[in-house]
Amino acid sequence: MFKTNDYWEEEFIEVDEKKLDSIYFDNCTFTKCDFSKASFRDCKFTECTFINCDLSLSKLISSTFNDVIFEKCKLIGISWSTCQEPFDVKFDSCNLSQNSFHLLDLRKMHFINSLIRDTGFEECNLESAVFKDCNLEQTVFISNNLQKANFETSKNYLIDPKYNDIKKAQFSLPEALSFLSLLPIKIK
Repeated sequence: MFKTNDYWEEEFIEVDEKKLDSIYFDNCTFTKCDFSKASFRDCKFTECTFINCDLSLSKLISSTFNDVIFEKCKLIGISWSTCQEPFDVKFDSCNLSQNSFHLLDLRKMHFINSLIRDTGFEECNLESAVFKDCNLEQTVFISNNLQKANFETSKNYLIDPKYNDIKKAQFSLPEALSFLSLLPIKIK
């Protein structure tokens, strides 16, 4: 499908590709594409948008995502930790179940109306990140900078303040009561 290594302002619809190597995409749109179980090696995506795409179980090897938007995408079982910086992504109405974000700079990242189930955020900088209307069931936060992060409209999070910096982070009731479950107390 991809015959050159450089695409600019292209629109790709219903592409089914499993191996992408050293391709640069600038200001491209991908709609209803199937990249499930694909290998992305040394690819660069700049100002791109993915709409209704499936990238589940894809391998992201030394690839860059800069100013990229994922809308209504299926992104299950992805390790974003092998991506190169800059890493600037917005997720809107996506399924991010069983993902791994490890050692990434996710400052000001936007997660909107997404299912983020059984996902790991370890040693990330999530300062001023926004989790708007997200379900964070069984998601783990370990050793992260969550300063000024916004969880006000999200649910099912369990964030241990002993292992995360939550200064000035925003939470709302009743979800913020989850902090009490981490204390060695009985609530009646």
